[in-house]
Amino acid sequence: MSPSGAGEGAPAPAVAAGPDGTEPDSPEPGAAKSEAAEPDGAGTDAAGASAPSPAGPATLADVARRAGVSVATASFVLSGRSGGKPSGSPETQSRVRAAAEELGYVPNRNARAMRTGRSDSIVLALGSVEDPWGISLAQEVCARALPGGQSTLILADERWYEFLSGASHDCSFITSVDHTPDAADQVRQLARGGGGIVAFSERVAPEGFDVVRSTALPAVADAYRRLRGRHERVAFLSLPGPALSRRPYGPSRLWAYRDAAAAAGDPVEHLLRVPGDGSRREALRECIDWLQGPQRPEAVICSTGYLALALQAAAWQVGLRVPEDLEIISIGDVPEESQFLEPVSYYGVRDVFSRMAEIIVHRAQVRRDEPGALHEFAWEFFPGETTLPG
Repeated sequence: MSPSGAGEGAPAPAVAAGPDGTEPDSPEPGAAKSEAAEPDGAGTDAAGASAPSPAGPATLADVARRAGVSVATASFVLSGRSGGKPSGSPETQSRVRAAAEELGYVPNRNARAMRTGRSDSIVLALGSVEDPWGISLAQEVCARALPGGQSTLILADERWYEFLSGASHDCSFITSVDHTPDAADQVRQLARGGGGIVAFSERVAPEGFDVVRSTALPAVADAYRRLRGRHERVAFLSLPGPALSRRPYGPSRLWAYRDAAAAAGDPVEHLLRVPGDGSRREALRECIDWLQGPQRPEAVICSTGYLALALQAAAWQVGLRVPEDLEIISIGDVPEESQFLEPVSYYGVRDVFSRMAEIIVHRAQVRRDEPGALHEFAWEFFPGETTLPG
């Protein structure tokens, strides 16, 4: 492993039900309190009905006034979430929805988050969208979350702490926890803020948030031994980054490769290849040059799935047979839908996307109701068509 349709409306706090179990249709003290939670400048008159709003977008108060109901009732009808209680008679619901349509009302999501403590959003802080692994995870999370009214957002840079600070997302999945000394404390601070957190980490313990622990380093060593048994040289295709020149703070697949080669007494200085900018297109160009050059490899460990796909495509383009002329192993799952040629052999976690999505969506739904948990994933080898038998 290495990341439509938001819910509609904004539910107000629960209010007392009438004798028949339905929400009252007339103005009530709770209505003014609900309206005050929506920071749009609209007010209420002495009877609790909304006064006309100044020119600008229609507010929940405008809808309630047009429909002749309390703000609380309008909120219950438009949110579609009344805790299992009826949100007024069918006639009342029709009036509220008609008023909202006539006025062009758009729910204020910030106000709703303030009232309910929920945003109906899940953030996947993946750091990049180049790797099909993250996209497959996002698709699985979306498929599970959307029926419950939760939308899935992808954060494609490493500014996850700045983005999530002060925000109110139902759950945030953070992948870069182990790579900087401050990240663990930043995750703990975010968790104390009340949002659900799932951290992808080999070091951090669950403290009010979930941790997915899944280390790839033993898989790199096993892949090296597997290929070294058939080849004099085993090369490594790596992502660009500071780990090329020095051992980084966090776990590194590149340095796991270096360690495995050192244990076997093999020099690797001329067996490393790194695409210039980390993009898939650049990776393909770099792999084509590599396979056509004087140092053409016969066996390659790829640090992530999309690099393995780029190397496989490059081999096909230059006329090399895989695996007879070139063996390829990916460290990380290679989603089936991202493969256009023969299945790539890889080390990964069985059912990884469904398992991770279940953890993330569950945390988004329960929020503070459950303590954090540790989820440990074991890696295994999945042979495809890019390695020889054995």
